Amino acid sequence: MKINFTKKQYETLFKMVQYGYWVASDTEVNKEEFSEMEQYLNSFAKDFGMEGVQFVKEYGIFDLSRELEDQLHEVIDEYEEGVFRDKLAYHMARKEFAEESENHEYNQEEAFKRIMELEEKYHLHIEEHGLGNLKIVE
Repeated sequence: MKINFTKKQYETLFKMVQYGYWVASDTEVNKEEFSEMEQYLNSFAKDFGMEGVQFVKEYGIFDLSRELEDQLHEVIDEYEEGVFRDKLAYHMARKEFAEESENHEYNQEEAFKRIMELEEKYHLHIEEHGLGNLKIVE
């Protein structure tokens, strides 16, 4: 089977593979398979006139320039920041809910609603104040 791509489609697919590889390469699951696909796709960069991908003979791989890597990492960094804030709000809400639950009985529906309220509270706080007000109290 053969698939034809426009330059724009290739660039979009290239970015998608790089983002996916970034996540997948951090684990051992599918790492080799994903690496092979990433390298295969990178090998066509020159054919599509894409700058920033070069073959490094010493290692036998197609590698990204620092500039291209930095561009891709802007999206990855933004995503990771969002995930961090979401997880922080999630865990803070669960912690507060667990403390509240010691003194109050919730049915399943009330518990779900309260947890959502607490998560929203933490999301708004983080959005408004950033992380500067957070501190660990021992």
